[in-house]
Amino acid sequence: MNGNLTLDELYEAANEMCRKHWGVDYTGTIRMMPGCWRNKMASYIWSDRTGLREIRFNSHMNRRLTREKVLGNLLHELVHWRLHTLGLPNSDCSKEFVSECVRVGAPFSGTVVAKQAAQKYGGVVL
Repeated sequence: MNGNLTLDELYEAANEMCRKHWGVDYTGTIRMMPGCWRNKMASYIWSDRTGLREIRFNSHMNRRLTREKVLGNLLHELVHWRLHTLGLPNSDCSKEFVSECVRVGAPFSGTVVAKQAAQKYGGVVL
């Protein structure tokens, strides 16, 4: 079954995940971006200058991936958001990010540095 989640479904899932794992609602925005990104399914974007906190989804990948994968991507990006809102390191290669992904069961990205960090800090071999 393909993901193809609507924005309403993504917001609903984001709030459910945030309440479950951190006891808070998701306070950022979610945007569906057009086109076919090369190797990225979703990303967390922020600007401390403007206050922007946004999870961006690749609309092409949202349609192609399974619902489980889309929700996994959402949880991964929510970990970035949550750590960022707490003022903690939130890059894919930070110890804090790896630890939180392991704790909540979020998937890791497929980059070399993310794989190395997952193994180094979380004992996860990808």
